[in-house]
Order: sequence, then C-alpha cells, then structure tokens
Amino acid sequence: MTTGKLTDVQREAMAALDAAQAAGVGLSTYARQNGLNVRQVHNAVTGLRRRGILPPSTRARARRRRSGFVRVKVVNASPSTRAGTAQQGGLVCRLIHGSGLIIEFGEWPPASWLSAVLAERRDAAS
Repeated sequence: MTTGKLTDVQREAMAALDAAQAAGVGLSTYARQNGLNVRQVHNAVTGLRRRGILPPSTRARARRRRSGFVRVKVVNASPSTRAGTAQQGGLVCRLIHGSGLIIEFGEWPPASWLSAVLAERRDAAS
C-alpha cells in the first residue's frame, strides 16, 4: 500500500513515528511534545503494523521470543532404556486421582490405557 492510499491520520502517525525514531525518543513522548493525540497516533501505527505496512515493533518481537512455552519432543524409549529403568526399580510414572487413589508404575503404561484413565472413561481397566 502506498502512502497515497493512507488516511491523513495514518500519514501523520507514520511521520510522527519516523520523527520520533530520528530524535531517539518514544512515540508517546514525541506526540505529547508536538501536541498530537497520543492515543490516535498509537492506534494508527498499530493498525498499520497489523496490515503489514509497518514492521512489528521491537517490543513485539521481544515478547514473542520470551514465550512461556517450551517445545517438547516425545519419542519412544529404546528397549535398553526401558529395561534399565525396570531393573533399577525406579518410579517412572505416578497417577494421583482426585479421590486420593495413587497408582505408581515402574515402566510407562500403554498410551491407550493412560489416555483412557486421564479421560476418566469407565473402561480404563480393560
């Protein structure tokens, strides 16, 4: 989209953003110092960013990197790993039901059984 197709408010917001970056101040500070409506300028800039006319802010990029989620990859354990865990007698999995029932496993239970238990299906033991 060219600047010819932008509204006056959008053009003013883009000019304010460029001027604020050139002056090394924040957009809000620049808008206040120059008598511009801060909310209107921010709303216009946000709309232009959503449409892809302006690049995302550096804060938005930093927020995406600080996600609270961690990527996890689940893979089948090799036979030697499973045997080693069972031989050591270590606890691999513990399920604690809301009623106080505790089930402990020395090896991983079958996935179908585990998903049935977690879904609280009545036929979980089969």
